[in-house]
Amino acid sequence: MASVATMAQGIIMSTAGPINRSMGGAGTAAPIDAMGALYWNPASISGLANDEMSFGVDLLMANHRVDSSFGPLSGSTQSDPGVFPIPNVGWIHKTQNPSLTIGLGVHGVAGFKTNLPSDTQNPVLMAPPNGLGSITSEGSFLQIAPVGSLALTDQLSVAAGPTITMGQIGVDPFVFDSPNANGSYANGRSSRYHWGAGFQLGTYYIVNPCWRLGASLKSPTWMETFEFYSTDANGGPRTLHTDLDLPLILSLGTSFTNRENLLVALDVRYFDYQNTNGLGDRATFDATGRLMGLDWSSVLSTAVGMEYKLWEQTKIRCGYTYNQNPVRNSEAFFNLASPLIYQHMVSCGGSYMPTESVSMNAAYSYMLPNTRTGPIFSPLVGAIPGTSLSNHLDAHFLSFGVSVFL
Repeated sequence: MASVATMAQGIIMSTAGPINRSMGGAGTAAPIDAMGALYWNPASISGLANDEMSFGVDLLMANHRVDSSFGPLSGSTQSDPGVFPIPNVGWIHKTQNPSLTIGLGVHGVAGFKTNLPSDTQNPVLMAPPNGLGSITSEGSFLQIAPVGSLALTDQLSVAAGPTITMGQIGVDPFVFDSPNANGSYANGRSSRYHWGAGFQLGTYYIVNPCWRLGASLKSPTWMETFEFYSTDANGGPRTLHTDLDLPLILSLGTSFTNRENLLVALDVRYFDYQNTNGLGDRATFDATGRLMGLDWSSVLSTAVGMEYKLWEQTKIRCGYTYNQNPVRNSEAFFNLASPLIYQHMVSCGGSYMPTESVSMNAAYSYMLPNTRTGPIFSPLVGAIPGTSLSNHLDAHFLSFGVSVFL
């Protein structure tokens, strides 16, 4: 048997900061804070009224359970990954040139962590060679994105900038490389942060005082080859390798405001997982027992959010996000250690301004339970007849932050 840790639908975080989170991630044509504008459409920073510095942190708490059966044997095991922090920072500045706005986003664009203990009652988690034993995985991707947005007219703005990414992953057992001579997979946890780069483009258009349109393109993030220092079957040194990029993302959005107290935003996004190195490659084992990829499908995502001003100092928000799932049921085994396989997320939150220059922001999101069920696989025989494995996941996000208007 073999398994792999991935990030599934959460490989790209659907929101950035508490304000964007409380809107369900909708923000391509609704620039209401620096972090959300920089994350989903850099051109929309031209639509912000003031210089701004924003800080935020998401706290992810995932509930991940794995059930499996093999003939008369069956069991259920719960992981305990604890709390996973995801930071976000946004800064924008209106230059002396009234047409030029510059900004810098620092976003945790992906993160995951799970730890499934060995379980004598759960076939897939039995001690090797009958099962996999314990499975642990964790990873984080931090993206630094400087941008410049140019207002070509009073209505139309365009923007561009590079995306510089630092990523680290750890997986045990590590199936992205061939097994040791004794048939066991090595430990892929001793590594460093690896670098990657890409770019993003955006456009933002004010149709009239009530309606806005926006579009953005994030290129693939091309990461360097990940390397891990491990050991072979005799305890000697061995270096493992794998390739994993982040996908191209196309976002389209619109927003409506009554210019007094109501804002409604809608986004549609395309995630090109199928053509992403490592994620879109076929989920098959080569002759050495190395897993070639995860065979994810490209998907669409929809986010809708609403903001309502209760009083001059207080705003409340709610949002909903729907994702197609790139992981098919037949691939449940290959995503055994994968948090964030979700399709529906509901969000709420609000902001309070104790002064004219400071906003205190908070949000909560719940990823509704989702399950993927398929057979257990072996590198030698493929799908094992009479076996079944189910991944169950739901998750909670708490998000806090402060915005300072300069």
